Amino acid sequence: MKKNLVWFRNDLRVYDNTALYQSCKFYEDKVIALFIDTPEQWKNHFISQKKISFMHHNLISLEEKLSEINITLYYYQSTTFLQSIKYLIHFCHQKKINNLFYNYQYEINERNRDYIVKKKLSEQGILVKGFHDSILVPINDIKNKKKNSYKKFSIFNEKIKKYLKKNIIRCLPIPIKRKDKDNDATSFFKFKKSIIKFNKKIFPIGEQAAVERLKNFFKYKINDYSFNRNIPSLDGTSMLSPYLSIGIISSRRCFFMFLKNKNSNPPDTIYNSSWFNEIIWREFYYHLLVSHPNLSKSKSMSEWENFMNWENNSNYFDAWKNGCTGFPIVDAGMRQLKEIGWMHPRLRMITSSFLVKNLLIDWRKGEKYFMSQLIDGDFAINNGGWQWCSSFGTDYVPYIRFFNPFLQSKKIDKSGNFIKNFIPELNNVPNNFIHNPHEWSNKKKCFVNYPDPIVDYNDTKKKFMLIFNKAQLEFKKQV
Repeated sequence: MKKNLVWFRNDLRVYDNTALYQSCKFYEDKVIALFIDTPEQWKNHFISQKKISFMHHNLISLEEKLSEINITLYYYQSTTFLQSIKYLIHFCHQKKINNLFYNYQYEINERNRDYIVKKKLSEQGILVKGFHDSILVPINDIKNKKKNSYKKFSIFNEKIKKYLKKNIIRCLPIPIKRKDKDNDATSFFKFKKSIIKFNKKIFPIGEQAAVERLKNFFKYKINDYSFNRNIPSLDGTSMLSPYLSIGIISSRRCFFMFLKNKNSNPPDTIYNSSWFNEIIWREFYYHLLVSHPNLSKSKSMSEWENFMNWENNSNYFDAWKNGCTGFPIVDAGMRQLKEIGWMHPRLRMITSSFLVKNLLIDWRKGEKYFMSQLIDGDFAINNGGWQWCSSFGTDYVPYIRFFNPFLQSKKIDKSGNFIKNFIPELNNVPNNFIHNPHEWSNKKKCFVNYPDPIVDYNDTKKKFMLIFNKAQLEFKKQV
């Protein structure tokens, strides 16, 4: 009989959890689990308090689920990854562990931590087993001729869909109940008291809540998703991102349930679905993170970006963070983020583009701010999204993408319902003026308690293009 330890990190579920399933492969083996809090490390990574709170609530739910199969979940609060390594090694010796099981994380600090753990424990005779679990396809299975991940989404998209059509993706069942259970686990009571509030009606707790949310999406929303996903006043998205970010549900399960829901449709229709495309974008950014570790070091995919002459106006940055730029759709999005820790996907593109291309602020500042607020903060996706919107990331095109906040506002919030929900100061502004309330204010000679636009959109767009083109020319001179 062996004693196995499952080290939980961003995989807080019992169904379709590769490390958990593999640890329970032999019925005679004893299995225990461990989660280590690292608040100082998370602070350095700008992880939001809402996300940490959401994680803690779901840890309590995980503890209950594991208990049902006679697996004890131990908890320890450390500080940093380095300190967590020391405790993990101590715990393995204390509990006489033979095998350590965990699912891979792909950010560079996490990978370095896991390398040290494997090296130290292997030297002490403890077998360490890691698994690709948070992605659909193992990193090494989709590579170009140079053994790197594809930089262009269209090519990656083609390759991964070909892979998924050829290979059956299966979900792993919940392990069968173990013979006996440790009964001396550290109480979770301490952090229950210190949990930061988030909206549990919007983000209910637990694995089953995530599954029900996905079922509800497939039943009521997916047929209109390609249109409704762009309208922030509608409940048109799956809102599964918080659950995926800490592994309460797996991307495999999402894919499996998606295929089951769409099994009567032609294969090409299924694989070209807008919602499935979002799953592939997530996969794409994870694969890039491994092939390009500099992404974890605040580097962009474009070397010439180092020559950008950012203005980084702190007053503009504060106005953007607080939703007081004078551009209603931008401000509504930023206020939604601050209020619930989540922002509609379309608004993430509009607000990030505005920060970089109109306020001329370094995208990294926005990237870190988003992480510090998001309940679904996921480094790979957040970083990839910011670089894409800034035109410094992957999938470079021969033109620069701009999201005109006035045009976007009219397109995605025509009646102004979303804007008025988050900017009540504009409730008295007629719908046909909601996208530019100062035009109405000036015309009617009435006061609107809402800031004037802090920049001129067209002027700053031209200015960004000058700075952008100059940076490219400066880079070419160097090479």
